[in-house]
Formats: sequence, structure tokens, C-alpha cells
Amino acid sequence: MTDYSSCKRLSQYRFLPQEAVGQSSFITVGNLNTHTWESGSGIPLVLVHGFMGTAFDWRLNVKELASHFAVKAFDLPGFGYSDKPTGFAYTSEGYADFVISFLDTIGSKKAVLAGNSMGGEIILQACLKYPDRVSALILIDSGGYPGSVRFLLFRLLQIPLLGPVIMSLVTPAAVKYVLGRILLHKKQITDDIVKYYYAVYRTLNARRIPPVVVRNMIKDESFIQARLKEINCPVLIIWGAGDKVIPPYYAQLFNQEISKSKLVIVDDAGHLPQLDNPDAVNKSIIDFLTDFTR
Repeated sequence: MTDYSSCKRLSQYRFLPQEAVGQSSFITVGNLNTHTWESGSGIPLVLVHGFMGTAFDWRLNVKELASHFAVKAFDLPGFGYSDKPTGFAYTSEGYADFVISFLDTIGSKKAVLAGNSMGGEIILQACLKYPDRVSALILIDSGGYPGSVRFLLFRLLQIPLLGPVIMSLVTPAAVKYVLGRILLHKKQITDDIVKYYYAVYRTLNARRIPPVVVRNMIKDESFIQARLKEINCPVLIIWGAGDKVIPPYYAQLFNQEISKSKLVIVDDAGHLPQLDNPDAVNKSIIDFLTDFTR
């Protein structure tokens, strides 16, 4: 892992899972304290989580992918254990700018970007705005297509008066409910996993930011969809066959509109196929990037 002199070790934070300790750090990106998880060497592969997720969403992927690539995962501003300032531009463009600032901070001129759900919308925007900084895209049950999100709770969060009320009611039971809607395999939803995700909501502004983010990201969908044909880099589209948040129908639409795309439907997986069926997702990514760099 890169030795950043300004890092604070995650071992100081007892609520974080043991898997993250030793490979995770806090670095400063721009002026934001950012939780990162880095491992491996080679081609930079940046993993961007989805709405209300964290870098820990990639916990079953980092080790295997890091045996082939330099894996860089981080918590987006407003989520996880990164800073959540009220003045950040919580839009797809603001997040795209942050991704490039992250690359600048770690010294990468170019990287492969992989994004799940909202993370997919973010990396699409990053590719459109900064095409010279992106080697390839990996869209995993990606947002960015108008009207694609079918999870009612996420859509209710965008209502100005209702969103803050919903966030004020977040409890461990609510976290468990949401995980149960996006993960196909419920056995993964252990008490420790729920405690990890719930601990996020003890941090400053953690309940205040999500409604702002979801309103802005939904507004950006039409702009991104209208420009999908402009994407010229290789794109791997991975989708869980059982995704009920963004149905596989939208995988087909992305595949039709992006010229250099390859589609992989992952059986036995929902909205987070990287957790439901990590072996299939890891293999798809490794095969794609091995062919791409050959």
C-alpha cells in the first residue's frame, strides 16, 4: 500500500471490520479526509461504491483483484467514513471531479474505473468529462439511465420534506432491511455487517447528505444517457440477473448505446453482484482487463 505520511490508521476506529485494518487509510483528497482501501500493484483499478454504500462494498473483491491490479477503493464524500461537508458539489459532475482529484492524489495519470449503482453514473460522468484519464469502464448494475431505479425508498428520499424525516429514522433494523432488498443472499447480513454500515450514521452529516445526493443524481440521468454514444473506451457491463433495484433491462440499454461494450449477466446475484457472486464478478473483471491490456 502507498505510504501516505498524513494517513490515520483505521485500527484507531474500533467500529471498522478487521478485514479493513492494515490495508485501509485516510488520505487528503483536495481538502477532504477520505477513507481509502488500497492493495496490489500494476494497472490502477479504482472501485466506486453506490448510493449509501462504502468501500467495504468491495470486501469480497479487493483481495482477488489486487493479485492482478493496483486496487484503489474509497468512500465517496458524503458517505462511509470520508468527510461529509455541506458545501461539496453532490452531483455526478462534482463526484467526477473528485474521482480525478483522487487519481491526482495517488499519482495516477490514467486508470480503469469500476462503479456499482450510483458509482456507475459517477464514472460515466468522469469518462465523459475527462476521457484522457480513463482507460476503461466497468459498470456494475449501474445508475445513469433515466427512470431506472425501482427501489421506492431511494426515490422517496428525493422528496425535500420527506427525505430528512426518513434519514432521521435510520436504525440498525432499517439498515438490515435495505441490505435485504439489495443483496440476494441474506446470509451475508450478519450482525457485524449491520453494525458496520450503521456506524456510518454516527458521523457528522451522515443523515443530512443522502437526500441531497439522490435529488441531484436523478436530475443528472438524462444528461448522461444522452451522451452515452460519446464513450469510446472499452466498457464492461456486469449485471445481477436478480437485480430488483435497477432491472437487467437497463443493462441491455447500456450495451446498445455504448459502442465498445461487453455485457455479462451474473446469475444468482442482485443489485450488488460483487457481494452476491464475487467469484463470477472477479473473473469477469480479470478476464476483461487481461484482454484489454494484452
